[in-house]
Amino acid sequence: MSIILYTGGMKSGKSRCAEERALKYKGKRLYVATAQIIDKEMEERVKKHRERRKDLFDTLEEPLKLKDTLKKEYDLIMIDCLTFWYNNLLFYYERDEEREKELTQFVDALKNFDKNIILVTNEVGWGVIPVNPLARQFIDFSGMANQRIQEVCHETYLVVSGLEVRLK
Repeated sequence: MSIILYTGGMKSGKSRCAEERALKYKGKRLYVATAQIIDKEMEERVKKHRERRKDLFDTLEEPLKLKDTLKKEYDLIMIDCLTFWYNNLLFYYERDEEREKELTQFVDALKNFDKNIILVTNEVGWGVIPVNPLARQFIDFSGMANQRIQEVCHETYLVVSGLEVRLK
C-alpha cells in the first residue's frame, strides 16, 4: 500500500509522470477526474488526457466527494487533479468550514486507505501575489491543503519540465 503525490506547475508533465507510475501497478486501475468541462479549451484538455489514458484506466468524474472515491474496489486509484478539486470546493461551498470539513474527511480517508493511490496537484503559489481576493484565497487554500495531504503520503515528487525529483 502506498500513497504517492505528484506536484508541480501547470504543464510540467506531472500527470504524465503519475500515469506512467500508475501503469506499473497490476490489476484494476481507476482514474478519478476532478475537472469539470466549462468551456471549449477545458474540453480540449480533457480530451487529450482521455486519449493519452486510452482504456488503461476506468474513469470516474467526481468534482467534490473525493473521500467516497476511495471506497471503490480497485487495486490503484489515481486522482487528477487535486487543484481542480480545491477550485470546486471554493466554488460550491461558501464557508471555510465546509471546505475544511471536506479536506479533513479526505485526509482522514487517506490515512485509513489500504490500497495504492497516486495524487496529482499543482504548486500555485510560485508567482506574484494576485490583486484578486478570490485568487489569493485559492492560493492560500491550495497551499495549506497540499501540505496537509503530503503529510500522509509515503512519497512526494516535484515535476519540473517533465523531470521528477523525489522530495519525500
